[in-house]
Amino acid sequence: MQAVIICGGKGNRLKKIHRFTPKALIKFNRMPNLQYQIYQLKKNGINDFLFLTNFMKKKITSFLKKQNINNCKILSDKNTFGTAGSLIGAKKYLKNEFIVLYSDIFIEFDFNNFIKFSRKKNSDCSVVVQANSHPHDSDTVEYDKYNVINKIIFKNSKAKKINNATASIFYFKKSSIKNIFFKKNLSKDIVKDILPIIIKKKHLYAYKTIEYLNDFGTPDRFRDVKHCIKKGNIKNLSLKNKKTAVFLDRDGVINKELGVGVKNINEFHILPKVGEAIAKLNINNIPCFVVSNQSVLAKKQITLDHFKKIIMFFDMYLSKHKAYVDDFLFCPNYKNIKYKDKKNSFFSKFRKPNPGMIFSLTKKYNINLSKSYLIGDSDTDVLTGKRARVKTILLQGPKIEDYKLNIKPDFIATSLWSAINLILKKIN
Repeated sequence: MQAVIICGGKGNRLKKIHRFTPKALIKFNRMPNLQYQIYQLKKNGINDFLFLTNFMKKKITSFLKKQNINNCKILSDKNTFGTAGSLIGAKKYLKNEFIVLYSDIFIEFDFNNFIKFSRKKNSDCSVVVQANSHPHDSDTVEYDKYNVINKIIFKNSKAKKINNATASIFYFKKSSIKNIFFKKNLSKDIVKDILPIIIKKKHLYAYKTIEYLNDFGTPDRFRDVKHCIKKGNIKNLSLKNKKTAVFLDRDGVINKELGVGVKNINEFHILPKVGEAIAKLNINNIPCFVVSNQSVLAKKQITLDHFKKIIMFFDMYLSKHKAYVDDFLFCPNYKNIKYKDKKNSFFSKFRKPNPGMIFSLTKKYNINLSKSYLIGDSDTDVLTGKRARVKTILLQGPKIEDYKLNIKPDFIATSLWSAINLILKKIN
């Protein structure tokens, strides 16, 4: 497998702190990021490298020549610009399949699993996506239950978006870009100018992950990476490591419990300090998932479009607190009423107290259930947690009065904020 690392970014937003250093060579723990990326790729058995340079190319070339990489080619073309321009300009040097990544992301990533996924899907192109704290400043995608991408929303767009942000790592078959050409001296972008061409063939796939992939293109994000490295918990998110996670019910935990379900966005009232609570999990690299029954869909009390708008609204609310939910699953069914639209990636057939939603996320992300928690506001949530063999926290709310099952939670808390603080104390 060939790895193509694009090292041409100017790093304008980082000039105040790294004016004379290309982004690729910014150091973390005294090691240039590019060197760490090479190490990560080699650890995954990838030893064929193509580096595409432009800005400060002499510094990058000088550094690479000292790395003693056996199978290495360095290109710089004054006539091609942007991530897509440099990639298409290097077309004759590309292998039949290859990985592309940008040099300004700090990674702890299982490339082999990503390649395996792409080959199994017979993908022309696969895009690594994840939730992050700044979806408004990210290109995002929507995809179906088969992981086929059906929509791309570009960064800084005014359109509302679900927080599936592209994470600057791609898998390509060379045949997928064979007939793509750009005029010289125009700056072109992989997401904006290549992916929309591939999406038409319905062979563009999303690979969602919770692994640590953090771009450090702004001073705030650069500091976030340094903070996480200092805390030493980045490997907690590694796919190979079993990890502690927190599962959240939605109504009564995140937003006000109405007793009859949320039927439109005006009824979605977020409870106090929810953003701050979830941000605490994020900064400690503890995965956070939402698992919720939403029978309002099967009952036709809300349309799918309005339901998605609530998800988007919540994602944007969280981003204002530099927070995010890593992934979410909703069961839209109700007793014998089955919801007909089953194509969405975030729908599950498992209705709580069946623990299937938790098991699905556990399998996908390698969660250690015995060290994980479910936070809910009903006896159904507690029973779900017990069946999944996670620790349970019951929030005091309106549903306490309807608690009928003879089953006790492990802990009781007054709010999501107090529940998260309790979890962090137990973990630490």
